[in-house]
Amino acid sequence: MPYTQLLAQQAGELTPAQRKLFDYILDHDEEAVFLNIHELSERVGISVATVVRLSRALGFKGFPEFQQQLRRLFKEKLTTIARLEKSGAGEAGDGRILLDVMRRDIDNITETMNQVATDDFRRFVDALNTAERIVIVGLRSAHSLAVFMGVALEFLQREVWIARPGIGDMWDRMFRLSTGDVVVGISFPRYTRETVQALAYAKRRSIRALAITDSPVSPLARHADVVLTARCKMDSFVESFTAPLSLINAVVTAVGLCRKQETLSGLKQLEELWRDRNTYFDGDNGHGVRPLRR
Repeated sequence: MPYTQLLAQQAGELTPAQRKLFDYILDHDEEAVFLNIHELSERVGISVATVVRLSRALGFKGFPEFQQQLRRLFKEKLTTIARLEKSGAGEAGDGRILLDVMRRDIDNITETMNQVATDDFRRFVDALNTAERIVIVGLRSAHSLAVFMGVALEFLQREVWIARPGIGDMWDRMFRLSTGDVVVGISFPRYTRETVQALAYAKRRSIRALAITDSPVSPLARHADVVLTARCKMDSFVESFTAPLSLINAVVTAVGLCRKQETLSGLKQLEELWRDRNTYFDGDNGHGVRPLRR
């Protein structure tokens, strides 16, 4: 079984001491992954044996193998300032930047294709397809992903609410959710606290919680029933959402195909409405405006 799938499957079955260690690693990743086993046990206040048992519970032969994989996951999760400094080697108009960014996005999509498990993808889609209501929480830069996903699902006649940054009504709406609903959290490093809290709240209420994030050991993953991961590496001061956007596009497409005839019928009616209301530019009368049909 691939490492990411194994970690996501086993992380929910830890003892309290193992969970304490696991949470410490998540919250102090840039420091914890370089501590030796004795230093780590002292920082957390648990035994060396617990460190070993956690490693084995997650499917590794021992702590060195676990630490090696964690280093691979966390070594490029830089702060915004550090990423800006790292991206400053070339000039703003340098053609190499164009090629480097696009090549990195190609790598991100390729890696995402390799790491998403088919079973997890199917479970994620099934949860959305059977949901009475879908709440999507994506804040700060990830809000763009939340809006894209929400608008696309609304086109498919799904009941959707997108948490809006700065409005302050998220918890009021979360309080009114029921067990037939689904909460989707979308966040990438550096993770937004409210997105994590929203998934944790849904989990406590026995409401299905889904996560789209960068790693099965992200703070969102520990509270989610199903996790889909997308790679977002970029040596820049902005995140690369090319792979997450492609993943969301695949999810929405699959949801639409779950009720193909209903979806096609609904889209046909929407097209007629858009045409009647002159929603889209598809010709003009010389003034850039096409008159309404009568």
